[in-house]
Amino acid sequence: MSTNLPLAMPADPQNAELPATAGTSGRFTVRIINAGRSLNNNVYPEAVLRAAVPLFEGVRVFVKSDAEHLTNGGKDVRNLIGRIVDPTFVTATASRPAGIDGVLEPLDPADPVIRRMATAVQHGMTGLFGLSIIALVESQRKGRDRVAGRFVEVTAVDVVVDPAAGGAVTGLTEAFKGTSMNILSPAEIGRRIERTALSTFSKDRLIHDLEAAEEVTEARLAEAIGEATAQETEIAHALGDERGKVTGLGMGTRHARVIESQADKHAGMLDAFFNPADRSVRSIRECYVAITGDRDVTGRAPRHVRLSEALDSTSFPDALGDAVQRRMLTEYRQMGIYDVWRDLANIVTVGDFRDQHRVRYGGYSDMPIVNEAAPYLPVDSPTDEEAVYRVQKRGGTESVTLEMIKNDDVTAVQRVPIRLSRAAKRTLSKFVLDFLRTNGAIYDGVALFHASHGNTGTAALSASAIAAARLAMKAQKEKDSEEALGIPPRFLWVPDALEQAAFDLFRLGTNTESNFVQSLQWQIRPVWYWTDTSDWCLSADKADIPSVEVGFLDGNEEPELFIQDNPSAGSLFTNDVITYKLRHVYGGAVTDFRGLYKSVVP
Repeated sequence: MSTNLPLAMPADPQNAELPATAGTSGRFTVRIINAGRSLNNNVYPEAVLRAAVPLFEGVRVFVKSDAEHLTNGGKDVRNLIGRIVDPTFVTATASRPAGIDGVLEPLDPADPVIRRMATAVQHGMTGLFGLSIIALVESQRKGRDRVAGRFVEVTAVDVVVDPAAGGAVTGLTEAFKGTSMNILSPAEIGRRIERTALSTFSKDRLIHDLEAAEEVTEARLAEAIGEATAQETEIAHALGDERGKVTGLGMGTRHARVIESQADKHAGMLDAFFNPADRSVRSIRECYVAITGDRDVTGRAPRHVRLSEALDSTSFPDALGDAVQRRMLTEYRQMGIYDVWRDLANIVTVGDFRDQHRVRYGGYSDMPIVNEAAPYLPVDSPTDEEAVYRVQKRGGTESVTLEMIKNDDVTAVQRVPIRLSRAAKRTLSKFVLDFLRTNGAIYDGVALFHASHGNTGTAALSASAIAAARLAMKAQKEKDSEEALGIPPRFLWVPDALEQAAFDLFRLGTNTESNFVQSLQWQIRPVWYWTDTSDWCLSADKADIPSVEVGFLDGNEEPELFIQDNPSAGSLFTNDVITYKLRHVYGGAVTDFRGLYKSVVP
């Protein structure tokens, strides 16, 4: 979104510069932010960062948990450790993207966090401390990206665990004087270690090891804690979700516990809401408030977006859309009456929207005998038949309104993925089965079921009619060679009105020995939407005669869901509505009439 604000902002006493004398005995070089796309899908163009450099001068630096950073909480003088000075835009190199570098000037070099940072840098562990910005930025949504247009204000730079835009402590500019030789007592060592986020096992081991040492300085303690943290981080990456943090690891520990990220928690909450077997979340309003923080469900977003660059959750429309997509695909993958078309059609992958040509060649006649010393004579080359089709987009939109959220209209929202899944499956199934129902012209310009194709009759469904249709299909001739194919039917397609009659034809009566029709063991496929109660069809096994082909764009057989949003709107909702677009791209054609038969009963 974009607004026009004056470049000169009113003075903010909370953002005033710290005294120039603060923290002169030790300073860090830092990368504040990288240009390009962050892990949160915020995009920072180089020109925008270059223009924003002056706004970073004198900005406060806080130590916060990632959760506090994401909610812009934890703004407390007790968490204040310094400020940013000398910000500079740095162009990209072969090993490093463009971005803004600067100097972190600490308030107190003896602060435990500052000492741990210094120890980490001295031991090459710069990756343990990340930097993440809190800024007010004009931006526009482009798909799932939010592209920064202008920085209005930078309110803080936070020290976090998981930065999303490359912020990091990179080095030391000055040595720390008189701060690393303080000898700590065993009690102080224990208290310092207990305050860390290490596992219980690691804490106990560390306390045991350091209490046995003769002298433990501040630097030695910081180094030991850093090494233990690095070991647990390595194990976490090996065993845990890359977006979460694994705790409870160590010798003798039986279980590892994964702490979910905010994005995971939000996704799990919405998945539970849409899952009829999970009763833990029953309120869409509860989900909305948890993700957006908009407790009054106003649907309003700030005129400017406050971007925080620790790993965070997606926006509510994105999160809801992802959850609807997951539930929709779960419903879509459940087999039901709409999946019967799969017994009729072969599935292929289509790479584009251009014409798809499916060429079928005829066969050769029987090979003649070649007499002694006689030449081999040319055989008649078979001709071809070509079916042509294109894939087409099918889909529509569905909306979730502000009123549905505010009124907590649970049933309406929960039915969205079910309705979308059902509509997509039904549309695809009817597309394929309509080749049998509508009897349109095929690749040779003649109706699929036609006397010239030898695949049509007029008899009502009966044992004798089925036997006659079977012989007609087996008698179908191979193109050019005119040899009988001899391929029988496998599936009997009927409207719902004929399902019982079809079943009775293949059911054993009081006679325990089956008759000829009952011995065929064909598969009966009732078609729910066929309204003609007398017509019926036969099809061969699609592996024996590929009669119908369905092609999906890029092989994507499942429908896709997209947010159809308006980035110029000043509201979280477009006209107080989140609109989702469903897209399903496929096409198909009859590729051979010889594997199909239909009786059109007068």
